[in-house]
Amino acid sequence: MTAAIDAALERIFQLRQEHPTKDMLNLWTDLESGRRPRGCPVSLGRSQHWSEIPKVGARPAAAPVSPEENLLNALRGIPGPLETNNNFTPALGTGCGVPSVASAFGVIPDDNPSNPGGVVAYLPLETFDDFAPPDVATAGCWPRVKEAIDCYQAYTPPEIKITYPDMQGPINIAHSILGTPLFLAMRLDRERLHHLLQMIADFTIQARRAMAGWIGPERQMPGLIHTSRIAECSVDLISREDYREFGLPYDRQIAAAAGGKIAIHMDGGRHVFEETLRGLPVGYTEWMDTVAGFAPQISQEDALAEIGERQIILSGGVELWGGDFESKIHAKLERMEDHPLQLFGFTGMTCTPQDQASLVALRGRLDEWYAEKWG
Repeated sequence: MTAAIDAALERIFQLRQEHPTKDMLNLWTDLESGRRPRGCPVSLGRSQHWSEIPKVGARPAAAPVSPEENLLNALRGIPGPLETNNNFTPALGTGCGVPSVASAFGVIPDDNPSNPGGVVAYLPLETFDDFAPPDVATAGCWPRVKEAIDCYQAYTPPEIKITYPDMQGPINIAHSILGTPLFLAMRLDRERLHHLLQMIADFTIQARRAMAGWIGPERQMPGLIHTSRIAECSVDLISREDYREFGLPYDRQIAAAAGGKIAIHMDGGRHVFEETLRGLPVGYTEWMDTVAGFAPQISQEDALAEIGERQIILSGGVELWGGDFESKIHAKLERMEDHPLQLFGFTGMTCTPQDQASLVALRGRLDEWYAEKWG
């Protein structure tokens, strides 16, 4: 196993030397330093074709895998994005995805591919009336997080970074724990809901501090999105007023404990963008251009106008539904002339597996275009 891990590491180090402009460690270092990324900051892919969607139904229990096997699989996966001309990230992930924090409150993450990011069953709000505050050393998936980090540190050098679990945000986490009764509780059971949200905020702060200590500064991946991210996807489903009551106070506690700027991930809602940017010390935020959304969206143009001259990293997610993909992507990247601290994700929504080769070729041309314009 050690020989295989060493071989995988050697491959990654070789790729880092050969492709410095494709290495997200370098690009995030540039962005955090206030510089335009040295390489094209674009991820380009396609949506899942209907023939590739996992069938609904029970999934057989996976055979236990040792931390060393998980490490080897993760290392072998790091170069994968290069196969599609996308950038790669020399870092190792931790946690159990979206439900990582929610797992500390008793929900069980669902590993069925037909329920990505979901849980096996929700819990009623009254569960938490006498709920003991969870301990990061023993709760949910967190002992496995510590075990994974210990393994990473034992077998890999500091050049391979370690990222936090998907920490989500208080509203998202409450949604994972309670399901849709969360929104009824905002009207019918405010006191109980605030009690749960406070416990979520307290655990989030505890878990972030633990992660900083377990990983250590030398192994942390640069970029606020990797260490100080608050996800606000479910805030698209509520009003500004409800966010100010049920979200913002707890986000502010998490931000204050972080002691600096934070990253905001969301699903493009204009009110979410505005409320977080105006109410929190934001150093990274996002916009989206999608056909379907639960709330009116913030555009790249409006996001840039709201940010103004502030040194805030702006990430955009764009659905491509037809027409000339290349010119549409160029138009978005051209705005880096005004605000260089940007990165992008583009998805070909109607592309099939047969279109993959043309997308890979397009991603290669974007590198050439970017290098000619800003290299």
